[in-house]
Amino acid sequence: MKIRNLILVLSALALPLQAADVGTSYLNLPVAFTKGETKLVGVFLARPVLLKGDLSADVTAGATSFVATGSNVFSSYTPASEVGAAELAPASDDHYIVEITSGPATGLVKQVTAFSGSTATVIGTLPALTTGTQFVLRRDHTLDSLFPGGAGLTSGGNVGVADVISVLSSTGAMNRFFYQASYGWRLESDRTTPQNPNAKNRAYVRVSLGTGFALKSYSEKSINLSGEYRGTRSRITLEGTTGTIVANPYPVAVTLADSGLAQYLTKFTSAAGSDSLRFLKSGKYVPYYNNGTNFLKSSDGSIANNVVLGVGEAFLIVNKVKEDLAFAPQVITK
Repeated sequence: MKIRNLILVLSALALPLQAADVGTSYLNLPVAFTKGETKLVGVFLARPVLLKGDLSADVTAGATSFVATGSNVFSSYTPASEVGAAELAPASDDHYIVEITSGPATGLVKQVTAFSGSTATVIGTLPALTTGTQFVLRRDHTLDSLFPGGAGLTSGGNVGVADVISVLSSTGAMNRFFYQASYGWRLESDRTTPQNPNAKNRAYVRVSLGTGFALKSYSEKSINLSGEYRGTRSRITLEGTTGTIVANPYPVAVTLADSGLAQYLTKFTSAAGSDSLRFLKSGKYVPYYNNGTNFLKSSDGSIANNVVLGVGEAFLIVNKVKEDLAFAPQVITK
């Protein structure tokens, strides 16, 4: 689907536009699975806005924090620790993201690591931002915000009889979680048993907006993706080079050629020197890259511009360098 047609489709959703705000609409979209199927699922629908604000001063490119207009803007918020072992067992649901909603960086999502008065510190660095640039603050997604109390999933006593959700860690490890009947969210290697009665709660493991997870379905079913659809481009920073799951941010399917991704990727004449975009198909990862002219299948060099990223789907990218990755704008915003 061409971007011009995509804009028409999304315009039909009647997304409300407010002055200097991103158009939003609440969506509930099903993703179907066959028995035993594994898919990469994209997290592109957001949790509610907690506050709206703007920058009180310019931000220099490469800065790690910004100051919001007003006194003690963030005094009500304290992020949960994700340092070390806490990444796999955060103590609370207090994971926060800021999304830029005006100016050249519109759509940029950053995870927040700390608040102090009216100052927010983020993971990685920020681009240059001008005074008055607007943002919104949200809680980020977790296993339990996506599937509250395991809703919609098959629970069981171990991963062999339950739906399994795999989440990439900050070090590139794919950790497997499931909802253990009568106990809650558990890590595959730390489930509750008579010999291990104090297994840790994994409900608050972060699955960040714009990224995704792998789901292996124990039985045929549909899961529902629910949340706020933001009518703007999606832009995330690939901080490391060990791999990131990236969500399709559209509520429609899009081809690689129409996605707008090409302008942000590291491109080269061969797959070895390019970012690798890996689509999960029939249980195997199929890699693609961009040579500066076309998307190509890494295994044989065949043109892959028309490879489709479906609604609610995602792909794994292994990037060569730290970089921002953005999709083409979805609707025109003020």
